[in-house]
Amino acid sequence: MFRLGDRPRQREVREADERNYINDTDLSSMLTHIELLGLPAKQTRTVVRDARRVELAGLGHPAVMRAWLIQAMTGRRASEVLMMDFEPLSDIPGLDAAAVPEGGMVARLRYQQTKIDTAPNTILVGRDVVEIIREQQVWVREHWHLGPADTIRYLFPKTTGNRHGTKSWETSNYNHVLKDFSHHLDLRDSHGEFLLYSRSHRLRHTKATTLINAGAPIHVVQRYLGHLSPEMTMRYAATLASTAEREFLALAKVGRDGREIGMDRRDMLDLVQLDRRTDRILPNGYCLLPPTRSCDKGNACHGCDHFATDRTFLPDIQRQLAETQSLVATRQARHTERYGDPMTGANVWLEQRNAEIRSMQLEIVALEAQPTDSTAVVRGAGVLGRTGYQDTANTSDSQGASRS
Repeated sequence: MFRLGDRPRQREVREADERNYINDTDLSSMLTHIELLGLPAKQTRTVVRDARRVELAGLGHPAVMRAWLIQAMTGRRASEVLMMDFEPLSDIPGLDAAAVPEGGMVARLRYQQTKIDTAPNTILVGRDVVEIIREQQVWVREHWHLGPADTIRYLFPKTTGNRHGTKSWETSNYNHVLKDFSHHLDLRDSHGEFLLYSRSHRLRHTKATTLINAGAPIHVVQRYLGHLSPEMTMRYAATLASTAEREFLALAKVGRDGREIGMDRRDMLDLVQLDRRTDRILPNGYCLLPPTRSCDKGNACHGCDHFATDRTFLPDIQRQLAETQSLVATRQARHTERYGDPMTGANVWLEQRNAEIRSMQLEIVALEAQPTDSTAVVRGAGVLGRTGYQDTANTSDSQGASRS
């Protein structure tokens, strides 16, 4: 009991802010372009900006690139990664790492718990994180002229004024490099806003939200993030309206390559509340956008991650595929007649049409494989129908992991 006015003030728990969450599309785009940060300044890479292809030079910061990737994959704070020991990995007792299938945990990572003294400071990681750490160790040994068995204090040592490697990268310098890279790349999010790699703490919020939306118990996520209380963890759990649809699709493990979502279309209609939004019923399928959101893609449904369809729409998709292929052939003939040369794959219009064609072909293959009376819904081919994603689709699925 307390006298009036003497009651201890309870710490206010801040609500999760969706702006701290990076959606799958934006994170995938950031991961796709992060290689430019580590590329030597003398090398260039082609990126698409405002539907135009431009050549950008690398920034020559491979260590910063690897630190950011570790943040994205593990949800660690920047300081926890930058201050890691040179050898932060250890074996998991009783585990044969060589026998672990792709996507499994193969090692224990020790990071520097820089915020809470008594909080955990280890997590389990997969081969992707282990490979990044090994690459960084090789890079450090080359730059500090170390022998195969030699080590220094930090995995991410400061590159100037640090002859003996006793100083780590500072977060201020790290963020400065990431900010310069963001402006150099000029990458925009799905809403057209500037994407800042230097806001790397968003990766921690994103990792927490992804784990919770995938069904991980809150105490497991709490341990993984190194928190002392579940209240701290829930501040990161942005389980908002716009992530509810992503949760459903992530758990289905389908989607973007035309495989079955694994539910009846009648259940799917209830899920996305199509009775309230008739504009979600399309001529060739369904739009899975949450009812509170509007579409800004026009009629480019086959290239959209929110598109789904079923066997009843198979004739419509087959007809649309034939019409698109005919349109491409006509435009290519006119281009050759006018300019004397065929339209190349670098043409933005042709690239978009080819992506739609690949997506529709994947959808048709999936739908034709179903029984004629099937009511199962399949996800549109989406991003895996785009150029550059075809060869990596099977690899990503076999690993059972996404880069979010």
